[in-house]
Amino acid sequence: MQQTVWAMDGSFFAQRISGIQRYSIELLAALDAIVPAGLVEIVVPQGVKTPAYTNIKVVPFGTRQGLAWQQLDYPCYLKRRSAKGLATCNVIPWFGFTGIAVVHDVCYRARQDFYRDTRRDRLSAAWHCLQYRRIAQKAERIITVSEFSKAEIHKYYGVPLEKMDVVYNAWQQMQRIAPDDGVFARHPQLQKGGYYFSMANLLKNKNFPWVLRAAKAKPDAMFAIAGGGSLAEEAGRLGLADLPNVVYLGYVSDGEAKSLMANCRAFLFPTLYEGFGIPPLEALALGAPIALAKASCLPELYGDTARYFDPYDYEVDLDALAARPVAPPDKVLAKYSWDKTAAFWLEEIKKYAQQ
Repeated sequence: MQQTVWAMDGSFFAQRISGIQRYSIELLAALDAIVPAGLVEIVVPQGVKTPAYTNIKVVPFGTRQGLAWQQLDYPCYLKRRSAKGLATCNVIPWFGFTGIAVVHDVCYRARQDFYRDTRRDRLSAAWHCLQYRRIAQKAERIITVSEFSKAEIHKYYGVPLEKMDVVYNAWQQMQRIAPDDGVFARHPQLQKGGYYFSMANLLKNKNFPWVLRAAKAKPDAMFAIAGGGSLAEEAGRLGLADLPNVVYLGYVSDGEAKSLMANCRAFLFPTLYEGFGIPPLEALALGAPIALAKASCLPELYGDTARYFDPYDYEVDLDALAARPVAPPDKVLAKYSWDKTAAFWLEEIKKYAQQ
């Protein structure tokens, strides 16, 4: 019998790395070590750089880039190759896709109030909601990253629970990343063990204002905030510009993030809605105390290894929070593994490997 070929949408290799791209990259690295040669291919736009793989074939294809490539060139390849699709970044082609898709979360649908400020926000939310619905209709199997997200997909899109599986993110990438302490030379006001660290952007679910207001309430401590966008400008709009104990780091490399996590007083994660949330897991793996919003999936994933706070309480007492006892991280860290995630994926695609 002819073997089914699985062709993954690899356009995420051209995108800035966030949690969704991290999931895809680390999944492929672990999958390459165990997958039979010829079963999985990665299809990418022309000129996109990828890692070298042993058993997974990389296929540059098409003439377009970005969304046009995803919607036109990628399904053209699936048809030409008679391949099943693998889509790991919340997006599938509108036509011509059969296979497995990952929905990391449905924040655009569940928290529509986060996306009403600008026309761009509203259009982005509308597009993502259409994608969620299309995946619910067309994907043969849906994978998500937490029981919380699985319940949300079922709630908002009626996907039968038995059509979905939960396959977690993990943290082992931190083992191979070399720490970069140069960030401390560039920001001498940050002393090892003496600052709170967070990673932020302007998306409302990330709850950036919480960090600023926590910093204002604790002027004797330093707060380091990594992330792109106009965070300082947003602080000005919030009336919290020029807080002397806040350091804006901009985008940081993986090595800088590792050093910042490993040496912080605590890693702060005030998100209001999340499908998984990899950064706290990375910080936990590096021995950092983690303080998380008691919201969405976070208690499910981190259990009693984290200290939790109300993400709407902007005057939280960080000293009192730090005094709360927590469990050792070993059990939680053992639960999440890219090898386990890849093994699940391999078994899933093997179910369709013969036709």
